[in-house]
Amino acid sequence: MDQDVERHPSNGISVLVVGAGIAGAMSALECWRRGCEVQIIEKQPGIDPAGDHFTIGPSALRTFAHWPFLEAENERIAYEHLLGYHRQNGEPVLPPSKIDIGSTTTKDGEVKPNRVYRHHRPRFAEMLLKQLNRIGISVQYNHKVVEYYENADTGKGGVKLEDGKTIEADLVIAADGVGTKSHKLISGHEVRARSSGYAMYRMCFPIEHAMKDPLVVERWPYPANGPPSIFELWAGPDMSLYIWNTGDYFFWAMVHPDDGTAQESWHNFTPVEKVGAYITEKGWPEITRRMVMATPSGKVIDWKLLWRDPQEKWYSPAGRVIQAGDSAHTFLPSSGNGGTQGVEDATSLAACLELAGKDNIPLALKVHNKLRFERVACCQRLGVSNQNAVTKTDWDAVKKNPKVLTNRHGQWIYHHNPEEYAVENFKACVDHILTGTPFENTNKPPGYVHTPWVIEDLLDAQERGEDDVTGDWS
Repeated sequence: MDQDVERHPSNGISVLVVGAGIAGAMSALECWRRGCEVQIIEKQPGIDPAGDHFTIGPSALRTFAHWPFLEAENERIAYEHLLGYHRQNGEPVLPPSKIDIGSTTTKDGEVKPNRVYRHHRPRFAEMLLKQLNRIGISVQYNHKVVEYYENADTGKGGVKLEDGKTIEADLVIAADGVGTKSHKLISGHEVRARSSGYAMYRMCFPIEHAMKDPLVVERWPYPANGPPSIFELWAGPDMSLYIWNTGDYFFWAMVHPDDGTAQESWHNFTPVEKVGAYITEKGWPEITRRMVMATPSGKVIDWKLLWRDPQEKWYSPAGRVIQAGDSAHTFLPSSGNGGTQGVEDATSLAACLELAGKDNIPLALKVHNKLRFERVACCQRLGVSNQNAVTKTDWDAVKKNPKVLTNRHGQWIYHHNPEEYAVENFKACVDHILTGTPFENTNKPPGYVHTPWVIEDLLDAQERGEDDVTGDWS
């Protein structure tokens, strides 16, 4: 048992977490810390080695302060990088620089600099698994869920597995990603996925393969004196390219118009020769083709970029099943928020469960959902605008202000503390739900007034050159 973690007294709530990804593992950890009895199941036979790199922001990592092993391991395995922007021809637009996200002042008056952490997905997953093992929770693998259910009379939620067996608990957390079977119970229908018109070629491989081509290593060297390394973003007509030598891995990804063969899967591959020919056809520099051709397996993941409208309700009718992470809300990679919001979900939900107690689990879910939805919808909205900034670049605007090319991530994202927010707003939100007392979330852009939206609305507004969003998103 991990003696460094301060666990709260038992609250008597049994929790079943479905899915051992970021949102699932963190939900298991945080619910355990808050006094719940937790078990976690996963459909895969073990840690999935698929995946490349992703971003975790400071709003999520504040939770790690309760987990000394995670806090130290996160610092050890994270990559420090600068971000540079280029035109399609390789011409620099903005020099490499740190992502400026300011600092946060704690309640004790301590000023802490904010930092965006870049992680290798399999390594981050291994870190979370180690922490689960340290507190005595073992992931039960090869447990594929085919159905979610609940019983209002017994106060239990449950899942039916592929082998016909069932597992029940006071609360089931559906953190099994975009393919979750929980939508039927929660919304009564599958969430419609709309093609964005784009897909993403993506690959991450050990650096020794890239080093076989001296020109590739010469163009994208790892700094001789160590980190930070340079993460490059190249913007081109209807395309964007991301390139990064981390020192131990070489990562690249290209957003491109979907030709109909992409899938939303880490296991959908396309021949590397196809990508190399495409780069040449579109007039990108020869060095970018050589970089792609260094991919060792001869295959490249072709990931379909899908849009889904925000889903305002994440919990089941009787309040015994709730969605978390990608099951509740999906993001385009350009949002830079998928992992961060998954951790925020876990932190907020666990806090609400403890504050509500075992007799009020359905109320806890309603409060958590209310506190989180508008913030998440804002983050989803950013993914759409950020992608357009590098695939439909207004170069006249870039000449006037090169920073319009950069991703739009506001201080309202970075400065948030999901645990403090849940604790401080829990009672007011309960009163709002039970009596209709006015309540307004403050974990979104200052001055922003939420109105329901769907993807088509955003796309139509962008086609007209309009931006009807209110508030300060900086």
